[in-house]
Amino acid sequence: MSPAVVMGPPLVVGLVLAVIAGRRGWAPPLWVALAAGAVLRLAVMLPAANDPVVPYDFGHDFVDAGQAVLNGQNPTMHLREGGWHFLPFLAYVLAGQLKLGEILGLSWGIAGRIVPVVADLVLIALVAKLAGAEKGNLRAFQYALVPLGVMVSALHGQFPPITLVFAVAALVCARSQRAHAAGLLIGLSIACTHWSVLIVPGVVLAVAGARGRLTVLGWTAGVPAAFLLSGSVFLDTSLSQLPELAARIMSTRPVVGDWGWTPLFTGGAQAESPILGRIGMVVLVLGLAAAAWWWRRADPVDLTLVLLLVFLIVTHRLGAQYLLWPVPFLLARPTRAVWPAITLASLWAAFGYLRLYEVIGVGYWASHPWWAYSSFIVIAFLVRALPWDRRVATGQATTKATTSKDAVPAVE
Repeated sequence: MSPAVVMGPPLVVGLVLAVIAGRRGWAPPLWVALAAGAVLRLAVMLPAANDPVVPYDFGHDFVDAGQAVLNGQNPTMHLREGGWHFLPFLAYVLAGQLKLGEILGLSWGIAGRIVPVVADLVLIALVAKLAGAEKGNLRAFQYALVPLGVMVSALHGQFPPITLVFAVAALVCARSQRAHAAGLLIGLSIACTHWSVLIVPGVVLAVAGARGRLTVLGWTAGVPAAFLLSGSVFLDTSLSQLPELAARIMSTRPVVGDWGWTPLFTGGAQAESPILGRIGMVVLVLGLAAAAWWWRRADPVDLTLVLLLVFLIVTHRLGAQYLLWPVPFLLARPTRAVWPAITLASLWAAFGYLRLYEVIGVGYWASHPWWAYSSFIVIAFLVRALPWDRRVATGQATTKATTSKDAVPAVE
């Protein structure tokens, strides 16, 4: 049976309830949001675990990375090219999930999704903290029901919920002026996946004073460095190999043609293009720099939201899981176009996750061109979702200590 038939209805119900909650101001207690989130994720996780078709990275690369750690090997140095380009932190997590599955007699389909799902449930509570006391319960309930988080964690078993747990917690701590905790947490986030460096400016600016900001930056650099060195302590990476290891971690395969402007050059087909990859990196850096300057005086959460959205708008390569990155921040401080953006992003991601191309009777590669071109519609609404009217913070962050309870209510 198609996953769209099994998993689609709960996801649609979740999205509809999230939108209605915003319209009617439903703000149930946090335990209700957590319970609803757990039920929805289990409703997707259990059938996904029994689906013979799994995402390639989940079914192969993640297992290989965890097994490499259990064998004392650094997966970045031993897996296929492009199969693993992260610091060892997440590989340790994958190894732990493999051992847990072995101890409890769980299949990888269940064991491999446990940590992402738990992390996504923790995010429900963190979104409440980030949104502030007035709207916190509402935003937590909405995040619990948004399909993107459910699909990325419970269906794909991907890493963004883990990365976001540390990143959102870092911003919460930074707004409470706990510089050491904020720095440690954003360092752990970067140790998960290095794209979360985009969240560092918001965390740094949320902390008052030069000393606090230097403390954050110290931890931000120190924690990933410690995990880099851990490859020489726990794995088979010698000290002389660390520069090569760092280079491999920072590299990515230039796979283009799935999203945004690159399908215009590939005819909507997926391709590996070093030329478009190099051009894309220049476009990405320039776009992010321009956005950072334009919103340089914004609230730290808004600045974080902007950088993540602009990344999605101008990037040359994208996996559907990337679309989850801005969602906690977008819900914590919504803009007027928040729900069209989240709805379209969820639908675009569902095309691959739920294999909607099977429902309409075509193969993946046959439908890939129009799917890639349809990303322009999603991007248009991501542009609309930018906080255009919030370029300047209202008395927050840089001049005095501010807690999450002081957050200015955002536009519905």
